Amino acid sequence: MTKNYAIGIDLGTSTSEICVYRNNESFPIPDPVTKMAIIPSIVAINKKGEILVGENARSWVDVSNRGSREIKRKMGTGETIKLLEKEYRPEEISALILRQLKENAEVALGIEIREVVLSVPANFPDAARQATLNAGELAGLKIIRLINEPTAAALAFGIKNIDVEEQLVVFDFGGGTLDITVLEMLAGVLDVKCSFGNPQLGGKDFDEAMIRLLHRKFKTENPEAEISQKAHGALKEAAEKAKKVLSTQQSYDVRIPYFAASHGEFLDLEVEVTQQEFEQAIAPLLQKARDCIHQALNAKNLHPSTINRVLLVGGTTYIPAVRQLVVQMFGKQGKALDVGADLAVGVGASIHAALAKGFIPQDSGVILTDVAPFGLGIEVVSYVGGQYMLTYEPLIQPNTTIPYSTLKTYTLLKPDQKRLKIRLYQDNTGRAKLPNEAIDTGIEAQITDIPPAVDGIPYAVQVEFSYDINGIAKLKATIPNINKSVELSYGSSAKRMANKDIADAASRLKELWKQNAKARQYEGLINKAERYMAGIPPQERSPLSDIVMELKKALMNDNIQEIQKAGDSLVDLLFDLENHME
Repeated sequence: MTKNYAIGIDLGTSTSEICVYRNNESFPIPDPVTKMAIIPSIVAINKKGEILVGENARSWVDVSNRGSREIKRKMGTGETIKLLEKEYRPEEISALILRQLKENAEVALGIEIREVVLSVPANFPDAARQATLNAGELAGLKIIRLINEPTAAALAFGIKNIDVEEQLVVFDFGGGTLDITVLEMLAGVLDVKCSFGNPQLGGKDFDEAMIRLLHRKFKTENPEAEISQKAHGALKEAAEKAKKVLSTQQSYDVRIPYFAASHGEFLDLEVEVTQQEFEQAIAPLLQKARDCIHQALNAKNLHPSTINRVLLVGGTTYIPAVRQLVVQMFGKQGKALDVGADLAVGVGASIHAALAKGFIPQDSGVILTDVAPFGLGIEVVSYVGGQYMLTYEPLIQPNTTIPYSTLKTYTLLKPDQKRLKIRLYQDNTGRAKLPNEAIDTGIEAQITDIPPAVDGIPYAVQVEFSYDINGIAKLKATIPNINKSVELSYGSSAKRMANKDIADAASRLKELWKQNAKARQYEGLINKAERYMAGIPPQERSPLSDIVMELKKALMNDNIQEIQKAGDSLVDLLFDLENHME
């Protein structure tokens, strides 16, 4: 039944989206309850022990040991996240988000979703990419392709602009990462020339800057006040909203009831924050973004004047100071796609899925190339300046077109060498000469019990290296004379999920998931309404409180028809109230 659909997913740091390509068009699939296509990338467990994802998780995500946000930054690190008394891997948390998106699409389309294309940051390392593939498997998905996020956005543009011939930059500033990718479009070919980014710079950091600003302003007026633990979650939400409002307004009044206590009395946070104050707070972040632009252009010795177009992708590009930075650096306004900066990657991923499944004809002229955003290599012993020393030996240079493979031959140091150790390093600049000038990935392998060479000549070592279209590196080292070989694997078992780990995790997540379908659907909606009511005078709460009570009653009685009716009414009322306030 899925043969006429191609599905793409943008699994983001702050938000995630799922899109479908059918009938020559791509469009996002909204959450069936909130009607929003953009889903917060948050997971939490409520007091009933039920797992909540997206908008539904907001009220619990910042409660100690009950929630997780921005899990994308932990992918491939081997860290664990504690929810209640259990430890979860980043892959498992991401799988819950993917499963929610999968369920949303299945409800909307009336089909089972299995094969998808999933986007990842261009600068995502190998371990994080492998973790993403594992998350898809845990969610019951078959990831047919990983696509770099800027490339996906460029594809969303290119599919509708086949005849355009120009050099363009995709400025992808999302919730957790910044990617800057230079492409050339010619006769329907999207040729990625180079990419550079910062995997630890995104909207989250701008939120933190706003949080510090609001906190400082409050403490200036209330130096002795003690801020409650619960208020920290409210402060983060208020900071996110203030950041968004200041994209269209010069100032914004932030109010958080019962934010702190002083001398036995509760204090509200009530401060005004201006766009100018926010821009001063984010100045160091803007400088980091500026440095990334310089490095991306320098990778191919490009001058900003050679760039014909700048595509804005990711929610952080809505910030006026970020858009002004683009103008300063490139001498032209950046523009978002018609679908918006938030949805461009998801739309592009679904188009790539359609290409992979043959839904878009070959004669459409769309051809896509991509590059490795960073180099990879190994450490070898070289004779330099009259002495032997460890040096960095590149296997692939940054911005090499992929897929790519190579075969190199080395020799052991001594004829009686008993062990060979291969360690993989990452080079972001292409200038590394020594191992300490590159990044140790922690990925290594060994060949042991090597017998002495009979003829006294050290054995030859063949190194086969490949880098596939998903950005996954594979390396095999072989000593042909003794028929011994080894393939690279993660040096730390904490970073790797074995087949049994995946099977066990999938079983655990399945049990957790099936307990609470209705809670996932409506708890977030109720919590959103209650948060809204807390910020308005009591006399104005009646319409909202009445519908909330109707929905709670319908949920208690398990009345499907009344649940749907009250839920729809609550969505409509919240939409009207929020638009009226803006």
